[in-house]
Amino acid sequence: MTILGHKIVGSGKKYILVLHELMGNHTNFDPILPYIDTTNFTYIFVDHRGYGLSKEILGEYSCEEAANDVKNLITELNLTEVNLLAHSMSTMIAQKVALIDDRIKQLILITPISAAGIKIKPEAQAKLIENMNKNENLIEQVVESASKRYNQTWKNYRIKMAYEASTVEARVGYMTMYLTSDFINEVKNITIPIKIMVGHHDLPAFHKNNIKKLFEPYYNDFEIIECMEAGHYPMIECPVYFATEIEKFCE
Repeated sequence: MTILGHKIVGSGKKYILVLHELMGNHTNFDPILPYIDTTNFTYIFVDHRGYGLSKEILGEYSCEEAANDVKNLITELNLTEVNLLAHSMSTMIAQKVALIDDRIKQLILITPISAAGIKIKPEAQAKLIENMNKNENLIEQVVESASKRYNQTWKNYRIKMAYEASTVEARVGYMTMYLTSDFINEVKNITIPIKIMVGHHDLPAFHKNNIKKLFEPYYNDFEIIECMEAGHYPMIECPVYFATEIEKFCE
């Protein structure tokens, strides 16, 4: 059984298992560490196959594989109940986990992707995957488009993180996952609460109203809050706010 690399912080009885996005790894959440309650909560920061502490673990990089990896880790850690927090591309994985593991108490989805994935024309989809596989320019373009209000130092930091956090194969695999996977008709079986956080300055596809339209038809028990000073990375851009609101969700 494959056990994903992970970092445990805290000793509390309330568990929050944290999944990262496409262009980072568990260290995306380092800015919140000074502000989390380590007495009442235990955080488990996880790296998917090909990322960070799991960089040497090869795989198919599919949604099903990643979800089973998370389920196996929960079993390995002997957890009976866990809050599952996921960011961006991992929010698809988290929704899949909720379908296969009844130990998930609630989902906390940060700048999420719906279980339908991201729909674009086949030609554009193929081009995106090709450019990610070439390992040049695409990351820079994404960072630039998502970081227009920030200085070049921030952009350089995000670009460096994206290249160093994972293998090319993993990035291509997980990008392919969210561009081609669709299990939206299954999510009616998810009955646990869902909390969503979006960033006011994120790309239009992740704006509050658009996310609401994507999730409202399929989930009855969900709420959305908006971080007014963040874009796609509220855990980095507004770490105090982020830590405070996450722990409110898990009280």
